[in-house]
Amino acid sequence: MSIDKSQLLAQIGQVFSYRGYDGATLVHLADATGLSKATLYHHFPGGKQEMAAILVRDAISRLQQLAFQHFHTLPTEQAWPAFLQGFREYVQGGRSNCILAVFVHQNTAHEDIADLMQQIHRQFADWHGVLADALAARGAKPKRARREAHEVMSRLYGALMIAKLHNDAALFDKTITRLLKQTSPT
Repeated sequence: MSIDKSQLLAQIGQVFSYRGYDGATLVHLADATGLSKATLYHHFPGGKQEMAAILVRDAISRLQQLAFQHFHTLPTEQAWPAFLQGFREYVQGGRSNCILAVFVHQNTAHEDIADLMQQIHRQFADWHGVLADALAARGAKPKRARREAHEVMSRLYGALMIAKLHNDAALFDKTITRLLKQTSPT
């Protein structure tokens, strides 16, 4: 039987997303994938740490490709809607978690993923810079651009949390719609 690695990672990602790094045991991961712990170790010799590292790399890559890359490839007025639509797609319209946020929010005590946490922090700092640069390109002064970039990310991740708390993905979608209106050229 051949194992589809992307499906396997999606199943593992769901466990980490629901339980966080600390709460995702090999038993949970094996149950979710239908594999034995030994088979999981065969595919991921580094265990949970390796699984988490792959998920983080994949999430960064997907978020970069779906959302942030548009600021490097499109004019600013086209980049904003493409960014917001890409972010919407990444979190499945507010129905999915961002594994990066899950790991950071949990603030795990495990030393074995301290490097991953630093990687996530650096990536968000880079993405913040991308947004701040895009806002500056639209005329915002540097300090205001940095502040507004934080606001955009706060609104996206806050709306994602509120949608989860209310079990209503439409709340996330409404935030995207408002941000689309606010970032469109006047």
